[in-house]
Amino acid sequence: MIRSYHAILTTTAVMTAVCAAGDLVGFDDAPITVANTPVKGVAQYPATEVGMPISLTSIGTETVIAKATIVKGDPLCSATGGGVRKAVVGTDANIFATALTAAAAGELVQILIR
Repeated sequence: MIRSYHAILTTTAVMTAVCAAGDLVGFDDAPITVANTPVKGVAQYPATEVGMPISLTSIGTETVIAKATIVKGDPLCSATGGGVRKAVVGTDANIFATALTAAAAGELVQILIR
């Protein structure tokens, strides 16, 4: 799968750390590396230096890395080390997206952020 996105709402982050395109970004404007962290958006482009402003997809479709097996329709939250995993409804407080495609761990997955 090729990385693609369709942003309905684009926000800006002045990055406090470098990141790659497709990384989940938190409200601290850094890539998310801890499971179940609130997601501000997905980086549309890489940030190659600290302080660089980048666009985030905050509502729309995005392509991100699956950290575990994901099935179409799964609710998603951030995963340890970045990327997404299937959320446990009622346990994970920061569900931010729904899987549009299926993926195995390490593969790209299309998501709908609402």
